[in-house]
Amino acid sequence: MARDYIMRMVEQIAAMLSTLLAKREAGCNIEVEKELDGHCLRTIGLSLERLKKLSPEAVAQLLNEAGPLRPVRAITLAELLLVDAELADEKQDESGAAASRVHAFCLLADSLPILNSEDQTVYREKLKALTDKLGDLKTHPYIAERLGNAGL
Repeated sequence: MARDYIMRMVEQIAAMLSTLLAKREAGCNIEVEKELDGHCLRTIGLSLERLKKLSPEAVAQLLNEAGPLRPVRAITLAELLLVDAELADEKQDESGAAASRVHAFCLLADSLPILNSEDQTVYREKLKALTDKLGDLKTHPYIAERLGNAGL
């Protein structure tokens, strides 16, 4: 039953992302940024900017308070952060993009073990793509541990 719930939530996340990406492609980046922030507030109770200023460990602690909703919230945040990283790239905001990618990487790597094999395949690919963009941050102990745990 828990897996069914997670699957329904993943489908809802996909629908939300589809809407955000369509707006982004239409050039409505300001609206996308506002929606990203709103989704982040609803998911973890923090704005996206405040979240990015926390360490990955601190974000993990906040999510641990969510109990059984932790995996769904972690994946939701990771997906929001991936969109945010793309927007930051367009603005040439390297530090903002890096912060979003580090958080997204850690959230996805920590969530990988609870996902079904199909979702693991999808998120392993996202982790590989993120790894390529992390640069020197890959050597940070917290990130290096997750790289090993994810088999990357």
